[in-house]
Amino acid sequence: PRPKADPRESAKPDLRSRNLWMVKLDRDGTIVRTKVARKLPATDSPLKDVLETLLAGPSGEEKKKGIDSLIPENTRLLYVTVRGSTAYISLSEDFQFNTYGIEGYAAQLRQIVWTACEFPTVKDVQILIEGKRIDYLGFEGIFIGSPLSKNDL
Repeated sequence: PRPKADPRESAKPDLRSRNLWMVKLDRDGTIVRTKVARKLPATDSPLKDVLETLLAGPSGEEKKKGIDSLIPENTRLLYVTVRGSTAYISLSEDFQFNTYGIEGYAAQLRQIVWTACEFPTVKDVQILIEGKRIDYLGFEGIFIGSPLSKNDL
């Protein structure tokens, strides 16, 4: 007779390697985008899972390597939907408040857009704040009134 399958074996989630975009600060203060691979459980909503993981920030191991995130700390993902090749990503209003100025705003946008565009079905991203399209992110103003692709950032 075949040995019985260990129930713990079947409980292991199916993991997928996903790329997230974080940042590192160079010695001279330059913000450098940094790709981080994470193993995440396979689900029916991989884009949502990856974005929530991104918003949670770097792991302890990543922090030790100098990897960080410039996405404001309390930012929450409200919803994400893909229409055509555009991902509509609604974030909480916390996303609008970055203490690092224009460079920080550009970096946090890059983190979201580049992470979403890791999916072959996503070509660009429309950022929404609390479900609404706004024209500019931050007082200095980076235009976010239309979808942004990796090439825009």
